[in-house]
Amino acid sequence: MKRWLGLLAALTFLFPLIPAQAEAQVSFGPQVVLWDFEELGVGARVEFGLADAIGIEDGFFESLYGSVNTSYLFIDGDGTNLVFNVNGNVPIAMDGGLRPYVGAGLNHFRSSISVGGTSFSSSASGLNLLGGLLLDLGEIPAFGELQFSTTGDGFLSLTGGVLFGG
Repeated sequence: MKRWLGLLAALTFLFPLIPAQAEAQVSFGPQVVLWDFEELGVGARVEFGLADAIGIEDGFFESLYGSVNTSYLFIDGDGTNLVFNVNGNVPIAMDGGLRPYVGAGLNHFRSSISVGGTSFSSSASGLNLLGGLLLDLGEIPAFGELQFSTTGDGFLSLTGGVLFGG
């Protein structure tokens, strides 16, 4: 139960990061993560229009959008493992129901464990490089994303989910 409360607290922290100007363009949804191709995780994602909010009207970044996500990782042991990502993404124009995108951002990994009544925790931050696909499924689009992060020794994660709103 304590783990789920930590995840809920983390998600609550992320929502104020969405720019007020982009309220009409906000999408959110659940995600599943295969972290470093070994560990599973679940989380939530929020996407929001960023180009209009910061005044970009034309050029390569005219469709720039931000994504914020957090995931709880089911790593063996009694600890809590959370991953936070804040990214800027640029869609690549294509015809059809697939919309590829590339992005970059920041990653933060936090791990904590209690042993014999004593708590230990560690955290590390790094940079993200990512690419993904948004699949137009009508009312509820789905996404798939491959991300490399320099956090710690570096890791790859494969994420997929659906988005509501926007």
